[in-house]
Amino acid sequence: MDDALVAALRADGRMSVADLAKRIGVSRSAVSARLEQLKTDGSLNVIAAVHPEFLGLTAYAHLAIRTSGRSQATTDAIAALPAAAFVSAVSGEYQTVAELRLPDSPALYRTVADIRGLPEVEQVNTLVYVDVVKGLFMPGRPLPPWLRLDDRDLAIMLRLQADGRESFARTAEHVGLSPSATRTRVRYLVEHDVIRIAPVLSRARPDAGLVCGIGLNVRGAGDAVTAALAARDDTEFLARTIGRFDVVATIAAQSARDLDRTLEEISGRPDVVTAETWVHLRIAKERYEWPLPTAEELARR
Repeated sequence: MDDALVAALRADGRMSVADLAKRIGVSRSAVSARLEQLKTDGSLNVIAAVHPEFLGLTAYAHLAIRTSGRSQATTDAIAALPAAAFVSAVSGEYQTVAELRLPDSPALYRTVADIRGLPEVEQVNTLVYVDVVKGLFMPGRPLPPWLRLDDRDLAIMLRLQADGRESFARTAEHVGLSPSATRTRVRYLVEHDVIRIAPVLSRARPDAGLVCGIGLNVRGAGDAVTAALAARDDTEFLARTIGRFDVVATIAAQSARDLDRTLEEISGRPDVVTAETWVHLRIAKERYEWPLPTAEELARR
């Protein structure tokens, strides 16, 4: 039931309880009770993530950090950086991996330099994202140039960053609109990719399984392997990169046996030259909410 709920919410994060029940084939009361339980124990939250372009974030990078011994202090120090969207202690040649999101390349360079200056850091290997092919909260297209939002839209987005399934009536109370006007604005924001509403699963839950990173060097442009990875249900994240890898991905598996089979399938492809993997051991940060621009900043764009 949980897997079916997550799959349905990934298709539509605001799908009604009635539609969820119909899709899964259980009662509305069972769906409502399970959603509430998952939210209460922290296993599942549905949130709205804002388009990075709207937030002024244009530079993305994947960092692999080698330290002198296993260093929780280093991992936690990187997690404390505002630019860090994802930070994890991992197995393998490097001890920590991180994803950074910043306004531009100079800001990215300065942040990487700050990480290189941490006491126990010996090496930082940086991959710059060319584009993100698949990511739960990454947009598939740029924002339309004619898009115009106001302070009411910002207020709605702020509410949905905390709870993507908050009722239109409750959101309306806080933003000074009618429920119908709020519904219209939310639909507009979703349809134009300003926000994406989807479930976030806690990695700490007992049935979380394994999460593995994989870096690939491919033949040529690698379009076929990228398309194949993007089509897999167990691929959580996929990006084309410049650096020591051509493609980097995150793969989820319920068991070590499942993960082994998946990695064999990927690395055994004729268009894959080399594959390097690392297992996420402790995720120190997984961030989806970012400060929104003010109405005045929007007006100046």
